[in-house]
Amino acid sequence: MGSKKNKRRKWKRNEQSLDLRDAGATPKEKVYISKKLRHLLIRECKKELPNEACGFISGHRKVCKHVWPAKNTNPSPYTFSIDIDDQDRIMSEMKKNNEEPVGIYHSHPYGKAVPSTDDINHAPSQPVYYFIIAIGKVKADIRCYIISKGNVKEVHLEVFG
Repeated sequence: MGSKKNKRRKWKRNEQSLDLRDAGATPKEKVYISKKLRHLLIRECKKELPNEACGFISGHRKVCKHVWPAKNTNPSPYTFSIDIDDQDRIMSEMKKNNEEPVGIYHSHPYGKAVPSTDDINHAPSQPVYYFIIAIGKVKADIRCYIISKGNVKEVHLEVFG
């Protein structure tokens, strides 16, 4: 009888808990970006039209703080390649700001905010957040993914502020 009572208490405690892991559920992964930074990211991508824009997003853990535009060494509406010198400079600046890379961003000027075959095939071997911005439409769409070893997982992008 005592164990039944404990199970009920545990259930009641889990039911009231805001931490889903306590209840045995897995929360959906999230990355956080402010409205201001979201608008800046869209503006930076529109500057590069008709070609894809690219760069990095830095911050702390999963909270985006800064957008770092990079030179696209393969300017095209359908592909991007980040300039290695820009990458080194940006990583150095992030370090000076006591920030870490949160992810890589690029735009799809005429497509949807979903990873293309090239995005999947050219992703680094380690998992990384990919922010894809579709800007060819009236309203821009930003989505976040983890791409690793050919697998794609969408990550919820929480806009705050």
